[in-house]
Amino acid sequence: MNINTSSPAWHTLGELELPVEVSMDETIRAWLMEILASINLPPDFLVRVLKSAQESVWNAIHPNSEDTHSHIHFSILVPHGHTPSGKSWGFFHIERIEASADSSDERHHAIDFYLYVEGE
Repeated sequence: MNINTSSPAWHTLGELELPVEVSMDETIRAWLMEILASINLPPDFLVRVLKSAQESVWNAIHPNSEDTHSHIHFSILVPHGHTPSGKSWGFFHIERIEASADSSDERHHAIDFYLYVEGE
């Protein structure tokens, strides 16, 4: 798989920013189901994406270091012109810690999910 994530060939399907809380699972699940409904993904694939998102949130809420994050920012990206009918999907995600744009010490956890049609 050779995927260039900086290419303009990626389209942002949806974004979500949430304050860091212990009980975010239901909010994330509802948002993912709404955003991903537009591309008609198989149910088992949706479950895999959801579990991955929940694990990422767990890592952000319970970091191994003393860093704390004010919020979590999710992005879901798909290739432009994707043709989902009858094809298998794959995904990967990138997590990063970003500093606030202003001069404060506030940091947030960014998680970008890239969904792609396998073989394209």
